[in-house]
Amino acid sequence: MTSVFANQQPASKAPPRPTLATSGEGDQLALAGALGISTLAQAASFLKKWTRRGPSRTLDIARLDSLDTPGALLLCGLRDKGITLVGVSDEHRALLDLIYGLDLKPLPKVAPVPRWRQAVIQLGKGAHDARHDAVDLITFIGRAASWTFNALIHPRCLRPASIARHIAETGIHALPIIGLMAFMIAIVIGYQGVAQLRPFGGEDFTINLVAVSVLREMAVLITAIMVAGRSGSAFTAEIGVMRTREEVDALEVMGIEPMQVLVVPRIIALLITLPLLTFFADIMGLIGGAAISKVLLNVSLTQYLARLPQVVDGSDLFVGLFKAPVFAFCIAVVSCMHGLRVSGSAESVGRETTRAVVKSIFLVLALDALFSILFERLGV
Repeated sequence: MTSVFANQQPASKAPPRPTLATSGEGDQLALAGALGISTLAQAASFLKKWTRRGPSRTLDIARLDSLDTPGALLLCGLRDKGITLVGVSDEHRALLDLIYGLDLKPLPKVAPVPRWRQAVIQLGKGAHDARHDAVDLITFIGRAASWTFNALIHPRCLRPASIARHIAETGIHALPIIGLMAFMIAIVIGYQGVAQLRPFGGEDFTINLVAVSVLREMAVLITAIMVAGRSGSAFTAEIGVMRTREEVDALEVMGIEPMQVLVVPRIIALLITLPLLTFFADIMGLIGGAAISKVLLNVSLTQYLARLPQVVDGSDLFVGLFKAPVFAFCIAVVSCMHGLRVSGSAESVGRETTRAVVKSIFLVLALDALFSILFERLGV
């Protein structure tokens, strides 16, 4: 019985890879060639099957041309199983004696941590990370506000081309999805309002429900969440890729502040586009309310438009538009901050992008709740 083990590779000018040949059968087996890292897997598989037949077997290694440390470890393991090695050269014997004299013990098992202790550790780590994230966010907000204010009072520091590009990407390109979302949300609110109010004979108040909820809450909230997921993630990914390519470091080496070049144009662009997108979402939401009123309540467009001034006033529109710049500033700051946090790997880009979107949406919802309480206390 003869076998030859070798790694397959395309023909090239490189020297041939070492091979290992086995010969013999029954209780005696001989190895010839090279027993090393390149032929170890195949040799180990073959010898494993051979050793299953029982101990008191002989392995002749007199014709081995080369033997490295992994191969010596394999032979020492065979000797521990009762296999007798014959034909060992002086050179190979020295390596085998060195390996066999080592105290090779498996690594001790790590003691498992109790579940209650894991929960306490995770809770403490979460609190520690939340504290540091809050401090970093407040610090970055201060820096971003300072650089943005400085750019506004010194127009020469502005970058009109960059701002225009970001306005187009975050605003103009987002009009279709924002309009569709606002239209569909208004239809859903109107349909559910009619279903709930009709048993009480108050389905006419569905127009009030749709108009007030769209202008005060739903338009700006849906727009901000959509912008956070669409444009905020793009901000983080763009700056993160620049960080991985060391372009941000290159800007700092050239004496250019990354906040002025990367962060300020995105903040100004989003401060412009999010209020405009909110106003567009208000219009599309009211159109959706008109459509659902026509279908379910048989209210014509003229009657709907005549009813709106009786239902809403300027304060309802002001409440939604007032929240839009605040949401825009938070989304832009959080997205840029996490983009600059990227450590240099593709995994880090994905991780920071996810964190930026989640944190932006959380801040939008938290601020919206605070604004609702504030405006209720102020009577607006």
